[in-house]
Amino acid sequence: MASVLISFVGNQDPVSDGTREDGSIISLVRHLMANQQAVQRVILLYTTGASGTAERAELTQGWLTDAPFHFAPSAVDLISVGEELSHDPVNLWLAVQVAQRGLGVALAAADRLEINGSSGTPVMKSAWSILQAAGYAPKSRLWQVRNPKEQQPGQARVFESNIQVLRQAFDIRAIRQQLQDYNYVGGLTTLRTAGLATPTLEALLTYGHRRLSLDFGGAKDALKGLGTASMQPWRSSVEVLLQRDALALMQEAYFNGVVELKNRQFSDFLVRVSQFLEMALEHFVSQQLDQRPSLPKGFDETEAFWRHLSQNRPQLYQFLQDSKFKSYPLRLDGFPNRPTLLAILRYGQFPQLADLEFLGACCEQRNRYIHQFEGISDLSDANAILQALRRILEHLGLQELTNPFNQLNDAISQLLESTFPAANQPLLG
Repeated sequence: MASVLISFVGNQDPVSDGTREDGSIISLVRHLMANQQAVQRVILLYTTGASGTAERAELTQGWLTDAPFHFAPSAVDLISVGEELSHDPVNLWLAVQVAQRGLGVALAAADRLEINGSSGTPVMKSAWSILQAAGYAPKSRLWQVRNPKEQQPGQARVFESNIQVLRQAFDIRAIRQQLQDYNYVGGLTTLRTAGLATPTLEALLTYGHRRLSLDFGGAKDALKGLGTASMQPWRSSVEVLLQRDALALMQEAYFNGVVELKNRQFSDFLVRVSQFLEMALEHFVSQQLDQRPSLPKGFDETEAFWRHLSQNRPQLYQFLQDSKFKSYPLRLDGFPNRPTLLAILRYGQFPQLADLEFLGACCEQRNRYIHQFEGISDLSDANAILQALRRILEHLGLQELTNPFNQLNDAISQLLESTFPAANQPLLG
């Protein structure tokens, strides 16, 4: 595949006046030709003024149109860097801007670039490394050409400078930060944009996003086609959730809440608390009633539920008739609502009733926010809510709680490290 070569022009191009040795541009073109790498176009960036490199650029163009290169004159573009950089050729910011514009011209002609990082002032040479590391030239090779006076035995005159590893290190660092924030969509976008995507990494990030969104079926589907044993724990955990296991769902709601609280998403956190409370109430009431009667699953079962309760549990039914919620009688028809379920547990003297009632008050607060179209930027009793959730889980026998999303983040981070070992080395020794 043919590429475009781009370079600043230096005072040693096309050849050194003192030694008559090839300058870096000619040396690089010879190297590429010797390795059967076709170059379809050359872009030369030159400075103007009394100490500029315009004449050097024209001489270089002439050399490239002669043997053995035989470029067409129209294939060697001479582009002025502009007045600002010509007057201040040691200004790094200006050099980066000019180099970025040059990359835009080059990328319009071809996807693959050969960048000469050895011509021009030091800041001009540095500009290419900065832009490549920042991702402005993803399909590029940055070349260095050694000064023949400083070249040691065994060293190549022309060699590639692998700045892409530095870019990968920056991108992996960004992905790890996104993992700390449980931002799986952002991590997946960075992974793909940086060209670091592998089927397993994409699958795990997609799994994390879908599981955090409570799309357990989608999370399971994300792992399809990955047959490694290391994927089995993630499959197994969502299969339990897909079976609607009450304890697993409550635990999942808790960990979702922990994530949202860490990211200060207080409205979403209260939604998770409401989901947790609804599952907890149904679970504990079902245990207390011992399925006699079973809580209704559909509206067509509600009438039979209340009839069974009034006929077979008259004391409980009378207790509910006498109970009030905010000075109003409880509704004893349709699906049992939260105040009614709490009253059933109050009748049975449920040991964690205080925690459930506290969470119920939090859900009322969340409903007020929704109906009044208000947001939540702070939640003073967040820790108290978490402690209440934990006590309820401990009552269910779940003493040790390990956040599955933290485990997932560790697995993704370890996979990044093993897949891109060079990019995970310390940048400084």
